[in-house]
Amino acid sequence: MNFDKCKEEFDRYTSSFDKTIPKINRKYYHTYRVVELAEEIAKSENLNEHDLELAKICGLLHDIARFTQAIEYQTFNDYKSFDHGDKAYEILIKDDYISKYLDNEEDKQICLKAIKNHNKFVVENGLSKRELYFTNLLRDSDKLDILYTQKNLVDDGQTEIFKPVLEAFKEKRLYKIDPKVVTPNIVSEILLQMCFIYDFNFKKSYQIIKEKKIIENKIRLLRENCDKATVDEIEEIALNYINSKV
Repeated sequence: MNFDKCKEEFDRYTSSFDKTIPKINRKYYHTYRVVELAEEIAKSENLNEHDLELAKICGLLHDIARFTQAIEYQTFNDYKSFDHGDKAYEILIKDDYISKYLDNEEDKQICLKAIKNHNKFVVENGLSKRELYFTNLLRDSDKLDILYTQKNLVDDGQTEIFKPVLEAFKEKRLYKIDPKVVTPNIVSEILLQMCFIYDFNFKKSYQIIKEKKIIENKIRLLRENCDKATVDEIEEIALNYINSKV
């Protein structure tokens, strides 16, 4: 297992997609940021070199289906196209493509399970201890980059936070999107992302949130667009929760 060779293979795979297309470009660089975050968390856990490389490879391959999704459907909305975790699993097992990256059967299964589950609302039952560990590490890495890089601009003029999202945040749980319900406005989507803080698995993830001032930046956006009392309550809940984890 050699990450540099895996990177060469991944770049060969993505070279067939036009990186001047914004969606393709966005996912390509998201991938490598997730790799870096996975490495950072793995190092904080004092993983051995083998497991450190495995964590990075999981990050490298987690969104491999996004490139096809962007071209075929012009969207990253799984409800309007396909589940990109499931599709990535299909891509990697077709013609044993996963063997281009990993040669150990246990490592392959760990990576496949992590990728299949990285985007799920709830991780599937029955994973082995190591499968669950790397799944959680990948989920943290992915959510960290999403929190840091997405929903950082409010430009639609809508300031009312969708009540079910606010309720989920106050109850300290993820908010599950219902595709049959009208998509929340941008301030609601910001708070929906902030619900991610209740689903991280590693102390290092919370330390990164603090170091990058991710919550403070989201609160600033809400404060500029929503009523003060509501944002004050959100800020207190969020920061107290983060501080309790570090």
